[in-house]
Order: sequence, then C-alpha cells, then structure tokens
Amino acid sequence: MLGAAVGGCAEQSDKGQSGSSAKHTKSHRGPEDKPDSRVVEADDDHTVLELSDGRQVSLRFTRRGLEAQHRDASGDAWSARKTVYETGTNPCGGIRAKAYRDTVWLAVGFGQYCRDGDEPHEVIAAVATGDLSSWTTDPAKKYTVWPKARISDGGTRVDFVDPSWVRTTTLTWRKGSGFAKAATEYKPIHSWFVGRWRATDGSQQLTIHQVEPGNWARMVIESLTGPRCKGSAIVTGTDQYNLSMNNFKLDQGTRTVNCPPEELKYRFDVKSSDGPLRLRTIGNHPKTVLTYERVG
Repeated sequence: MLGAAVGGCAEQSDKGQSGSSAKHTKSHRGPEDKPDSRVVEADDDHTVLELSDGRQVSLRFTRRGLEAQHRDASGDAWSARKTVYETGTNPCGGIRAKAYRDTVWLAVGFGQYCRDGDEPHEVIAAVATGDLSSWTTDPAKKYTVWPKARISDGGTRVDFVDPSWVRTTTLTWRKGSGFAKAATEYKPIHSWFVGRWRATDGSQQLTIHQVEPGNWARMVIESLTGPRCKGSAIVTGTDQYNLSMNNFKLDQGTRTVNCPPEELKYRFDVKSSDGPLRLRTIGNHPKTVLTYERVG
C-alpha cells in the first residue's frame, strides 16, 4: 500500500540552474508535539480514540464512507454520526488516527481491491479540533495513504508526510486556514554530476541541472553528430556515484542511439568532482558505453 513510484515530469528546458548547489523552500515550524491520545478499540473497520481530557472519538467505515462520533469524558451517549468523507468505494484496512490535546487527525484510503493488496484509489487526510463537531478533509490525488503525521505549534498545525529516497511530500493543515496545497521537496543529486559534459567521441552533449524548488533534477541530452536529437529527462541519484534517468521528453529531431539511452538498461556514474562521467550498462558485469568529459 505504501509503495510509491517516481512519476510525472515537470515541463523541461535547457535553461535554469546548473550550479552545484540547489535552492530549497524550507518549511519552518515549531518543535514537534508528541501525541497524547490512546487507542482503546481498533479493528479493520473501526477505531476508538481517547483524548488526554478523557473525551472519546469513534471512527468507523460504513457503506457511505467514513463516519465519526464523539462523547464526553463522563461517558455520556455518543453524538450523532458525522460523515467525514463520503464515497461508495471500499475502504482499505485500518484507520490511523491520533490526537494532541483537542486536535484529532487521521489518514485513510479507499480502493476496490486494496484489502487484497492493490493500491488505494482515494486517499484522504482529515482533522477535527475543539468540540470535534466538524472535520476538514483533503482528498489527495495520490495512491498511498499518508504514512506519517506530525503535529506542532501547540496543536494548531498538522503535517501529513510521505517520504521516499528521492522526495518528500508534505500536506499541511493549519487551524484557521485548513489544508494548504501539498508541497514536494526533491532530494538533490550529488554535485559531482551537475554541469555540462561532452562525449569523448563527439557524438553528444549532456547538461545536468540540480533540483529546483518543486522540481526534479534533470538532464538535457543533445546530439552533436548525425541526426538531430535534443530532449530532457528526470534524473535521480541512487547514491553519490550513480545517476538514473526516466521520463525522457523529445524536444527536437528524432530519437537516436543513446539519445536517450534505454532507461532500464543504462545508468550514469562518476567517481570524482572532475569526472569522467560514464554511461554504463546495468547488471552484474557493467560495461562502459560512452565516456564524457566536463566542459562547463
């Protein structure tokens, strides 16, 4: 359920930042607050959460979606059911919910066969605060349930976080303003790769750009001999020595040999700050296909 694929590519160009340092938009928030709630009942379709003041929140999957009820610490009758999210799609297993003081947050997914291992088709994050009579939801267009949530600023901010080895996506809720648009921060590639490279056989030139706010690192490939080929692709670094590319977009001419190299058969590597850069086959016995020298 929590698997994520590298997908989608922002429109590419050969203009932009090509230096060795990347600019990032950082999110400044206060120290993280530790949840102070506890789960008193839980199964695949139902969760009861007890807040620090003794109140309880009941969350339940129904045929109409996800519904919530709450009651006072005195154990009085439950409130009327409130629809948190309405859908006719089957729920995934389990409701993840926590609270800090009077702020309750949850993350769930829905999908026809996700209880059989398929990814959800609908993912929501939701927050209730104060008297818990109303919920704010953000149905995200994503296919993994938010795996982490962090609360800060005394319970007035919740960050739903989905990290991976190449990027971190954060959906932020703030008291008074609700959910903001989800923001994605991409992991920079190693500075050794960034710059302009020319193949030693004179066949092509590469320009590798560092990540920019909200965008992947990218590579522009341009042929120097033979048929015209120019295009760009996303690049991601598995470590400081290796670089993979995907989502190539042809801008000019036609695709030619190594413009682009086949994504699943080749990767780039570099061993020092001044190169050389090499295009290598992937496998137990990798071979060098092209060697590049730094030209800028």
